[in-house]
Amino acid sequence: MGRYSSCTYFQTLYDAVKSNFPAVSDTDAATILRETILAPDDYELDFNDTVYTKRELLGMFGHTLAQKCITNDKETTHAMILETAADIIEHMNDGYISQDNYSERQEFLEKISRYEFMLFAALAFTKTSEEKDTLLFGELTLNIVRLREIKDLIENYTPDIVDKETTIQDFERAKPIYKMLKSLQNLGYNYNFSVKERVSLGIDHEEDEDLSDKFNFAHWLKRLMLLQLRKEVSAPTTAASTVVNDNKEDEPLSSYDRIARLRGIYNKRRFDIQRFNMIEQTKNASVENTETQN
Repeated sequence: MGRYSSCTYFQTLYDAVKSNFPAVSDTDAATILRETILAPDDYELDFNDTVYTKRELLGMFGHTLAQKCITNDKETTHAMILETAADIIEHMNDGYISQDNYSERQEFLEKISRYEFMLFAALAFTKTSEEKDTLLFGELTLNIVRLREIKDLIENYTPDIVDKETTIQDFERAKPIYKMLKSLQNLGYNYNFSVKERVSLGIDHEEDEDLSDKFNFAHWLKRLMLLQLRKEVSAPTTAASTVVNDNKEDEPLSSYDRIARLRGIYNKRRFDIQRFNMIEQTKNASVENTETQN
């Protein structure tokens, strides 16, 4: 799975569902997302007398995430990110790394990592929907590349330590990066590094496999959804993970019941025990016939 496999920012996908269906509960929002990603291509959601196809839902969620990330004033937003990155480069190499300096670094990396995930999810949703807007795909991809470059610069030119003195060599090594980030603020986000510059700085993402036309975004979404479900099922039971029985007493949900609850009211393809038994009997009969013939 590689990048984003921790599912750290998965909640932003549930939030995108809630933005489109604000009246649904958190549980039903999770169900809608899961069904949209994992169901066959002919899946449809009947909600409030409106039928949505799977590709329509994917497009809706993708556009919601894109709108949250790509503002009308894109150049100003990117300039502010570059300015913050430049300040962190300076503060982490000016002689001493204080707790405030380190916290600033970590909070910034967290922020742009979340931002990058939302952009990538928006790209994945729209690429697997009916969306054909190549300009949108290009803009999302460019923003992802820029964030990856900035994150690399922070990680490559600031140490991941706190309460530590830095040397004059650290300062001299970081100074060109600080100046570069400052100069880029006036260019908007549509600038380009040469191949040599990207390689020498350790920020080459132009050929990232997950940004290529051959990347399987539908597969990525399914893998991410399954990882999140596994994470939710294995999470410790909390007060929120209870069900009210006939005696009005709260009981912890078993792993099976928690999965069943996630299936929710929108899952029209429920488990059919009779069909399962029939399939098992057919399979066993086939195995017995094979053994007899041998």
